[in-house]
Amino acid sequence: MRNMADRDEVAENIYLIDNLVYSIPRSGSVYLINEEKKALVEVGPPSSVDSVLNGIRAAGVEPEDIDYIVVTHIHLDHSGGAGVLLTHMPKAKVVAHHMDIRHLVDPQRLINSMRKVQGDGFWGKVGQVVAVPSSRVQAVHDGDTIELGSQQTLRIIDAPGHSPNHICIFETRNGGVFSGEAAGSLMADGKIILPVNTPPAFDLEQYVATIDRLMKLNPSRLYYSHFGVTSAVQDNLEQAREKALIWDDIVTAALRENAAESIAERMADRFRDEIELARGNIPLYDYLMSNMQVYAAAYVKYHQDKHRAETAGQRKR
Repeated sequence: MRNMADRDEVAENIYLIDNLVYSIPRSGSVYLINEEKKALVEVGPPSSVDSVLNGIRAAGVEPEDIDYIVVTHIHLDHSGGAGVLLTHMPKAKVVAHHMDIRHLVDPQRLINSMRKVQGDGFWGKVGQVVAVPSSRVQAVHDGDTIELGSQQTLRIIDAPGHSPNHICIFETRNGGVFSGEAAGSLMADGKIILPVNTPPAFDLEQYVATIDRLMKLNPSRLYYSHFGVTSAVQDNLEQAREKALIWDDIVTAALRENAAESIAERMADRFRDEIELARGNIPLYDYLMSNMQVYAAAYVKYHQDKHRAETAGQRKR
């Protein structure tokens, strides 16, 4: 794991920008791909726009030269700032999973969902979400490609689980994958590897299947959206897979005991030693601990939906 500055070249022609998501250093990554055509992968929420613009310029690129903004999924800490950034990028198009384009063009449902998950008190950290004009979106499917130059093509990989319409992006120059949150998060200079799961549409089976697919792809490195880059690909993917299943065991046991209220605490306790490694970045530590309630809620919703589906299937027989 490399130490990251606010803007650092992490692979040939690829720069990591710390977008200071929710004002937390070293928590959110935006990637600038500087080829004949230029692309951003992820943007962060609207409150991160200035950090992103400064990072682009620090890499020697002007915002108006950006051709594509590619988002791995439409959670607001990944895509929320796209509409604002477009005002600085007159020729850019926002690239997203074909089923998520509607949420970029009309983000109100997404805003309401995030408020329900995080609460109104969190909203001040997000900023004002601006809709993306329908003329400036580009829908993609699994296997689609975007050519940026003679040595750099981006290939879209369907990667559901964290969210139903999540994508990863394989880049050909360096053989790396922008993993979004499909493979969890990498925090505290690579010392913390945790699954990242949020309601209402987390699906554990799809999450594990996506990690398995990435392992078979065997990329040279992973570019995490939270936060940084690693070449220890197989080990990190295996850890994310194993920990997702450990959390599921914890949730299953708590639900069996009618102790759903204890799930977040149990999840945090299981990886307490690891999470404590974020103590050097108190805002990050506090954010990880507060998010345990969100992760717990995602698993509970997943099990509730699975139980309903199984019950409905039994009734049809």
